Amino acid sequence: MKLRVTKWIAILCATAVALSAFGCASGSDTVISSAYGGAGASTSGGTGDASSGTGSFVAAQSDSDTAKSGLLPSSQHPDVTFSQMVYERPDIADMQAQLDGLKDSIRSGVPASDLIAAYRTLQDRYSHADSMLSLAYLLYATDVTQDYYRDEYAYLQSALSELDGDMEGLSYALFQSSNEAESLAKESFGEEYVNTILRAEELSSATIRELTDQEEQLTLEYDNLCSTFTLLDGGKRWSLAEIENDLSPSNEEYYRLYDAYCAGLNAEAGAIFQQQVQIRAQIAEKLGYSNYSDYCYESYGRDYTPEDARALHESVKQYIAPVYIYVNDRSDQTTLSEATFAEQDFLGELSGTAADFSPLLDEPVQYLLRNSLYDMSYGENKMDSSFTTYFSDYKAPYIFSVWTGESQDIATVLHELGHFTSYYHNAVVGYSATDNLDLAEVDSQALVLLMMRYFDRFYGEYAQEAKNEVLLDAMYSLLSGCMEDEFQQDVYADPGMSLDTMNALYKRLAVEYGLDDVYGFQGTEWVLITHTFQTPLYYISYAVSIVPALELFELSLSDEAAAKNAYFNILMRDPYATFLETLDQNGLSSVFSNATIKQIAAIVDQNT
Repeated sequence: MKLRVTKWIAILCATAVALSAFGCASGSDTVISSAYGGAGASTSGGTGDASSGTGSFVAAQSDSDTAKSGLLPSSQHPDVTFSQMVYERPDIADMQAQLDGLKDSIRSGVPASDLIAAYRTLQDRYSHADSMLSLAYLLYATDVTQDYYRDEYAYLQSALSELDGDMEGLSYALFQSSNEAESLAKESFGEEYVNTILRAEELSSATIRELTDQEEQLTLEYDNLCSTFTLLDGGKRWSLAEIENDLSPSNEEYYRLYDAYCAGLNAEAGAIFQQQVQIRAQIAEKLGYSNYSDYCYESYGRDYTPEDARALHESVKQYIAPVYIYVNDRSDQTTLSEATFAEQDFLGELSGTAADFSPLLDEPVQYLLRNSLYDMSYGENKMDSSFTTYFSDYKAPYIFSVWTGESQDIATVLHELGHFTSYYHNAVVGYSATDNLDLAEVDSQALVLLMMRYFDRFYGEYAQEAKNEVLLDAMYSLLSGCMEDEFQQDVYADPGMSLDTMNALYKRLAVEYGLDDVYGFQGTEWVLITHTFQTPLYYISYAVSIVPALELFELSLSDEAAAKNAYFNILMRDPYATFLETLDQNGLSSVFSNATIKQIAAIVDQNT
């Protein structure tokens, strides 16, 4: 997941989603079989012929030379390593004093140009505090037993959330103070940002901040539970990693312990989630929404609604689930699952591969490798998750993951590399900027699929099996993305739902989506999906983003240059770009069309 370090004005997300969007049940942010962070709706289709099944999707820009030169970033990235990044607590009190002083200046009639300059300075200080927030979380993630960094993250999250409310009030007062101030603000920060502030001012309240603080504390409680929970069985305590690493899935004991582990964790984590659901329902109610799903979808800036997603749920059940079951039945990944892959071997191949793929990928990869801006090490106390973050203080992205030697590690890092590349070329960060979450997942998921032609370099003799696995995982992204979204929508529609009812609902959905047929579910496994706790209703982004990613993959089979250009056009999008409009501009079809989903099923069926 791309960890976005932007300021979240109230209409974007009162839950500070971007700052707590980490984690993965199996240590992977690619959506696999046990995977783990504007408004309005539109379902306009693209220019491609989605119904023909021919894959005739037209890239908005087909001149590869333009993509290689004209889109290269103008900003420079100084060489910096993680060891050179220093955490120090920002002076929030002084920032508050500066903010109060600016309020006085507005009332005193200070010239608009001076007010905007002072406001920009305050934004820069917020950006620094945001970097420190991300750094505190990253340091905590490297060792979850470090109470200092966990407490620093909790303090900063709460302090910045409170400051946000005052900052939004200040922004509103500034932009409304004069026509000149509003005009200069739009010129300096963008018209969409100013308009969003003007729309969102009413959503800021001390009551909401108190509720979001409670929600964040429960999220941290869940994070700690997941990192420390063990199953006591026969006098031995089992962690999930020990069950997965010490026992073979061919061993019946594996499934017995796995199910017992999920049931034990469900009892404790389920209670945490029930509290979160109640708090989230209160947030939605206080902000005037009929339910939390409506609020959260709008908070993410999605240009589609929960009802649109429910239509996608049904299409995926109809077209994807049967093909997924069929392809799984005929697929034999035995040798790949038994193979091991070394981190250094992969990184060694990555350098030359990125250069061959595109200068736009080579540049960030060389920056990543030169400065070791990644942590893939394994540690007993390390958070079992994968995410990518960005430190605006250093203009540096960073990949956090856990390398186990399994084949999926490669796809996971390639997924995160898509986020890293997006941050490197087009870091839409800062108090007045925001990026579309669904498009961010296209950055990551499409790169994995477009890199499949190089799998022989990464996987050697296992390349074809790895390609099949990635395509199966792509279908799983659709299935699980819709299933988790439907599960959460149903829960938020009934905030008083009991834990037993939640488990029964999850089991029923696993059957409807065909996942029970392939894996077997008991209904308690949903507590392993950390997004459910950390970034509610985020999971649909994996489903909707894999559709254009698969379309780009299909296009690459006939016109690789056009596919790459469309990919980088999407990656180089403007701030506040919307999902459906961006796809349409790049010749990709509507995610919410039955014809599109039917074609996606055919793409995977024909290429596995």
